[in-house]
Amino acid sequence: MIALNGHTLSVSEAWRIAELNFPCALAEEARPQINRSRELVESLAAQPRAIYGINTGFGPLSGFRVSNEDQQQHQIHLLHHLTVGQGALFSAAETRAIMLARANALARGFSGIREKLIDLLLAALNKNVLPEIPSEGSVGASGDLVPLAHMAGLLVGSGYAWLNGERLPSTEALKRVGLAPVELQCKEGLALVNGTSVMTGLAALSAHEAEKQLHWLELLTACLFQVLGGEPEVLCQQIHMARGFRGQSLVAKRISDSLRTHPDFAKRIDEHQWGSQAKPMDGGAEIQDPYSLRCAPQVLGAFQEAHWHVEEVVTRELNASTDNPLVFPDTGMVIHGGNFYGQQIAMVSDYERIGLIKLALLAERQIERLVNWRYSRGLSPMLAGGAPGLNSGLSGAQLLATSLAAEARLLGTAASIQTISTNANNQDVVSMGCIAAKMTRTMLPLLWKILAIEAITIVQAADLRGPEKVLGGDFKKLYELVRGTSAKLESDRPLNEDIARVTALLQSESAQQHCLRTATQSHEH
Repeated sequence: MIALNGHTLSVSEAWRIAELNFPCALAEEARPQINRSRELVESLAAQPRAIYGINTGFGPLSGFRVSNEDQQQHQIHLLHHLTVGQGALFSAAETRAIMLARANALARGFSGIREKLIDLLLAALNKNVLPEIPSEGSVGASGDLVPLAHMAGLLVGSGYAWLNGERLPSTEALKRVGLAPVELQCKEGLALVNGTSVMTGLAALSAHEAEKQLHWLELLTACLFQVLGGEPEVLCQQIHMARGFRGQSLVAKRISDSLRTHPDFAKRIDEHQWGSQAKPMDGGAEIQDPYSLRCAPQVLGAFQEAHWHVEEVVTRELNASTDNPLVFPDTGMVIHGGNFYGQQIAMVSDYERIGLIKLALLAERQIERLVNWRYSRGLSPMLAGGAPGLNSGLSGAQLLATSLAAEARLLGTAASIQTISTNANNQDVVSMGCIAAKMTRTMLPLLWKILAIEAITIVQAADLRGPEKVLGGDFKKLYELVRGTSAKLESDRPLNEDIARVTALLQSESAQQHCLRTATQSHEH
């Protein structure tokens, strides 16, 4: 059980709850602050003073007053006018991440919401009662208003929800698991919808996946050194320390550690042979590998540095108060502000996505090095298992990888700069953070498929070289894993199902635990 107090939720914990259905609950130590915050809201609501969203209209209508008698209906009307979402529904894992992120933000106790609403939201999450949340509608400026209104609808019995694969009215879905909707009181609808929890939940899932993709590409790069006879000189820590980027040094070390599970490479690396043995003077003898090998630590290291920053920002936003106004029971103050503005998540989502695109382009070029017999150092043309010409080998698989890489490049436009004024010019500059986060979610499956194609390509190359010659210990783990679901290509056959199976395999927790090395040092935030 993961206890949520609004201060300590990590990206990995968010992944476990959203993807693996790990249970969570409101931490007991968070309840006193939540209750005191609610008491302050009720006290303030009874006073003859204007407080946004309690006794005023919303957005550009804040100049209009709402009577005490209408305050509860006011919160329902907020949900109603925002329940306009369209497009594909967020996936089950994404929906769970959204619910979790909102509950954890409310657990901080600055939103003035009753603890029973947070308990209901988490009970629905634990029992897998998932509201239908359309993915279109947020500009990421007064938070993710539209999708969060659909989420909040579950708590008041509005809209539809999914339970065990069945679509039900929200009230019925709650009833089947022993729960019941609640009646909102003043400010509670606003507290539920006014925050960055959609974009933040999505960004947390993306950050977790992106880290795994980095580590797969590190392993695939180490395997590429082995099948192409690459020069491990480029992994020497001295050159990376001379540049001074910790991410680059760490990536080079992880690739080197993987390579050292091959006896020949271990000898070359441990003896630093490149420093003591002269390069050949023969004309035509290449003394350096192409950039897809030689500069892999620089490319992947830059992504590692970017990812550290992304994870730091996402973790901070997971544990942030992002609605308006905020109430502070220690001082008795209510403060109007703009913490709902999603620029932080918008920018790091764009940052991570651009990095992922670069990983996809590196992987696609590494595939080219293997299938192009002009550069593959003796491998069969297109890695054909039978007679080349009669057999085209992995030609089709490379076409797919190139198509996916091109599609990935189209996602390189930054969403965080696409501001359009809306809301009667009240929201005159917006973050588009939800769109940025969604675009990154779109990028991830493209890269998984490219990595799967590279894994199949590298394993086929190993078979053509002779596995006993090229397989180090880490490579052998990958080889056996891939060959367990995709047979050696002896002659041409359809590979669409092989690619789909290996794609799913790389995403599995079991494969990651079996093959991937954990980081040898953690980033100090």
